[in-house]
Amino acid sequence: MAIRTVVHFEIPANDVDRLSRFYRDVFGWEIQKVEMPGVEYWLISTGPRGQSVGGGMYRRHSEEDRPRNFIGVDDLDARILTFAAAGGREVVQKTEVPGRGWSYLGADPEGNLIAMFEPTGMPPTPPARAPVRRPARRGARARPKRPAKRRSAPRRRR
Repeated sequence: MAIRTVVHFEIPANDVDRLSRFYRDVFGWEIQKVEMPGVEYWLISTGPRGQSVGGGMYRRHSEEDRPRNFIGVDDLDARILTFAAAGGREVVQKTEVPGRGWSYLGADPEGNLIAMFEPTGMPPTPPARAPVRRPARRGARARPKRPAKRRSAPRRRR
């Protein structure tokens, strides 16, 4: 079974410049406008790639717009059926995110927004590289490692 965890978040904003400054000042996040078909969108970097969850910001469409978390899934269609059967309701139908994958926005039984995302066509994140071992310099002798000194237990006084 795949691990289903938060893979992205979105923050709606009435004033993107003001809200971007807020998150930069408070958390040090990097926020950059990107070209997305049909929507003004800013990507949010919260830390090093592969070690943090990235997000996005967009101009609020309505007063009902609230922040949302996207849960990564491996089969969005199957997960939508499970979501509905458990009492969730559709807010925004399955939608293509060009060049990235598919998303779905729903509300849990108490009305909290939750989104799901199935990635497709994205290049995999490169694996972490092992440290490079450099060969010894020419003419340098390899020094044998000395065994660690053993410390004896402290002596007890009588």
